[in-house]
Amino acid sequence: MPFIVITLILSICLGIFLTRKYENRVLIIWGLITMLSIAPFFSWIVAMLVAVNAGDGFAGVAIMWLMVPILFLIGVGMLGAGVYKKVTGENL
Repeated sequence: MPFIVITLILSICLGIFLTRKYENRVLIIWGLITMLSIAPFFSWIVAMLVAVNAGDGFAGVAIMWLMVPILFLIGVGMLGAGVYKKVTGENL
């Protein structure tokens, strides 16, 4: 569990650092961070907390199966919005 929390915190710090460095690519950076680190790690943390509180591992798996695709699709949307904004130059 500590490895997952440390990895999640480091990836969020990396996102903040890259956002400050590349201000015009904020949506692309956060879309990738959301898809690659926040979706699996945050959903694993929440799933384990639910599984421990419910006393059933299947509840944790169910929560994880729901959270990972939803957070991943949010990341895909952010990435797509960033690429679309970069290509067309439109203000979203």
